[in-house]
Amino acid sequence: MRQRRQSGRQAETVQSVVRALTLLDALGDNGGEIGIAELSKKVRFHVSTSHRLLATLIAQGYARQNPETGRYGLGSRAFHLAESFLGQMDLRRAVRPFLERLCRETGETANLVILDGREAVYLDKVESPQSLRIFSRIGRRAPLYCTAVGKILLASRSPEDAETLLGGDPLEPLTRSTVTSRAQLRQELEKVREQEFALDIEECEDGACCIAVPVRSSRGETVAAVGVSGPNIRMHAQRTQELVPVVVRMGREASEQLGFHAARTTHSTT
Repeated sequence: MRQRRQSGRQAETVQSVVRALTLLDALGDNGGEIGIAELSKKVRFHVSTSHRLLATLIAQGYARQNPETGRYGLGSRAFHLAESFLGQMDLRRAVRPFLERLCRETGETANLVILDGREAVYLDKVESPQSLRIFSRIGRRAPLYCTAVGKILLASRSPEDAETLLGGDPLEPLTRSTVTSRAQLRQELEKVREQEFALDIEECEDGACCIAVPVRSSRGETVAAVGVSGPNIRMHAQRTQELVPVVVRMGREASEQLGFHAARTTHSTT
């Protein structure tokens, strides 16, 4: 019985989320302010249900109520989400040509990765033409501490912020090469900050190696990481050394495309 009650609460929670999102869609589609009776009719909710959900959305900033008319519209947080989405799409479009060039010049899969919460998320990729290659998926999430792209995103933050992103849990060993010592990881991140590239030699996945560099905005902030990944049979130590300058150059050119000028902008670690 206890399990059934928990399942019922979980189902109710999910239903509430779906209904709240339905209200947000309706507010967005309306194009202006709308009364609660008309809004409830559009989404086919009881007025009391709409009122309860709207109160929560207003408290979180995703909806607002005009104090003079009592009508409802989208809140500032909803616009913030839209701007964030458009910003990511603009970033993807701007960096895409550099991913294509990076793939052509290295013969390996090129990835564009951003920070989302405490994980790295793959925003775009160009697959290697090689029959033996490392597969990645747009939308895939990966740990920060054992991926080259993740180390770039960590190193772009201050040491204190990097620790916060890592959280308090132990660093899980995903392979025999995964660095699980926080002291060792801190040393590596300092090295990444100095050399401005990061390596992952079979730390996240057996047989997979990666080189990554930062992509910076006009303000000098690291907004993403660009990397190439390939199988260890090709990305051995000598070839990795040969590829690093290529990846570094492509990262700098992508950053320049976003308005970054190294001579005039100080790199931010905040």
